[in-house]
Amino acid sequence: MMDFMERHNKFFLSLLIALILFVSTTPVYANIIPIRDLEKAEIMLYGQASENAILQKIDTLELAIFGETKKGSLVERAEGIIEFVLGKEDGLSLLLLINIMDWTLFNRISAGNIMERIENLELNIFGQLQTGSLFNRVERLSNLLIPQDGLLANKVLVLKDEEIHIRLLEEINTAELEPGQSIKFKIDSNYKVNDYLIIPAGTEGSLTITNIKKAGRFGQDASLTIRINDIKAIDGSSIPLNLKLEEKGNYSEEIAIGVGLLSTIIVSNPVGLVAGYFYKGKDIVIPAGTVLKTQVLDTVEVYSIKLQ
Repeated sequence: MMDFMERHNKFFLSLLIALILFVSTTPVYANIIPIRDLEKAEIMLYGQASENAILQKIDTLELAIFGETKKGSLVERAEGIIEFVLGKEDGLSLLLLINIMDWTLFNRISAGNIMERIENLELNIFGQLQTGSLFNRVERLSNLLIPQDGLLANKVLVLKDEEIHIRLLEEINTAELEPGQSIKFKIDSNYKVNDYLIIPAGTEGSLTITNIKKAGRFGQDASLTIRINDIKAIDGSSIPLNLKLEEKGNYSEEIAIGVGLLSTIIVSNPVGLVAGYFYKGKDIVIPAGTVLKTQVLDTVEVYSIKLQ
């Protein structure tokens, strides 16, 4: 099935670029200005939403993106901005295009908002920032960075129960943590399905401590409940993960971990697992750098790429 899809998608990447950069003229039937989505577009572009009035917000975004203000109702103009920045319902998005360019040039996905990442690409390619609209700058970069003859793009299924390893960037210590705190992690190596890149190496995510029981007296060991926040695939879609236990039927969004279960989730540890032995019982200490097993909670479809 995958070979069949590859044979019929030689021009998929050029189509993807055209669809992302195409300014839609499809009639808009909604009659409500999508203010929240406009703010999402601002945050994705600049890292924060402006406090401008709606008309000024739309004018400013259109000038930045297209180099001119557009005609039409505020709803139509807002939808044009949102479609360009946030993407289409089928999964094609500006973020996917920039992620592909990042990966092609750096073999990783850079951090930052879209404008910062475009500027970083321009500095590395041209040695200086480029002028013109965002539309033209992205088009110029994509023409230089995306090898359409050697790169395939396709929809790929990431199946439920697939195992993905994550490396902790911070220590987990039940003696110091409280519910609600987050711990950062990253993906060390490219995660692929049938050679299609799903999660690039260096992609960061976080897990949240949802419940914690401190080590107590009379040998009561510590325990904690962890939820892994969805990690982003190369197309910006979310992949739901959780820690992988050896027991079958582990499909919940949160996993309770006790001292006795640590060995079932740890792939490797830089200094050896630390469990503090006190009269009151054992605290759970998992050092930064520890690699943990996770699993995909639900099957997800991702727009992905691979080199031929």
